[in-house]
Amino acid sequence: MNLNVIGMNTSHDENFVIERPYGSGDNLFILYKTEATVYTGQESIHVYPGSCIVYRHGSPQHYTACGKKYMNHFIHFNSCGDGIFATYNIPADTPFYLRNIEEIEAILRLISREQISTSPYRNANADLLLQLLFQKLAENQCDSPYIPSDLKHYEELTGLRSVMYSTPRKYSSVPELARDVNISLSHFQALYHSYFGVSCYDDLMNAKLANAKNYLVNSSLSVKEISALCGYENDTCFMRCFKKKNGLTPTEYRKQNRIPNVKERLPIL
Repeated sequence: MNLNVIGMNTSHDENFVIERPYGSGDNLFILYKTEATVYTGQESIHVYPGSCIVYRHGSPQHYTACGKKYMNHFIHFNSCGDGIFATYNIPADTPFYLRNIEEIEAILRLISREQISTSPYRNANADLLLQLLFQKLAENQCDSPYIPSDLKHYEELTGLRSVMYSTPRKYSSVPELARDVNISLSHFQALYHSYFGVSCYDDLMNAKLANAKNYLVNSSLSVKEISALCGYENDTCFMRCFKKKNGLTPTEYRKQNRIPNVKERLPIL
């Protein structure tokens, strides 16, 4: 498999429509982060956050926003024939549901990193990660979407979580997150854990540190600059949190994982 392009947390308004009668010229994987409508032949399917679809090369692609905001992750890639669908027992050209979205997103972040890598093994790494992605898609398939009884709050918190991971500097505390969706702090914390299986505090820290790792490896920004971009009050607090979570200081982590000859100083978002 060959990676063409990957997009993470791509966002559009309620007018978003994709309609490609002859496909996109390659295979396409989509993980929906918001509700959407997917058209397969004469049928329209309402999909929920966490649903995904894998299109064959040449298959029609038609999906639209279903609400005020649309967001997804996507990968355009090339594959030899329909082998991936038989090998991994994944349905083609029709949505299916996942049990563990976080695991899939973690792999997507690794693939995204390979897209900007200067390593001579970039293509081989991307191929291995794509194989891992489809293996995990096969493992995580389930028969129906997880639809919580409180769907309004689930949609709000899913959108909030997407923003938190893509722009972690926006939030410095859990109370700020709760205020953003106008939910009492205690109720917000309970809902968050029930929906995502992780405390909102731990998830906020994970979002900040995941972005920090990306900056450390893929940019020449200073530790102080990265600290500010990830929403920490100061670099001392950032360094303490980073070492507690990873067992290394930010500088040590950068030395061990840095991509050679990085000259980029702009944030990689």
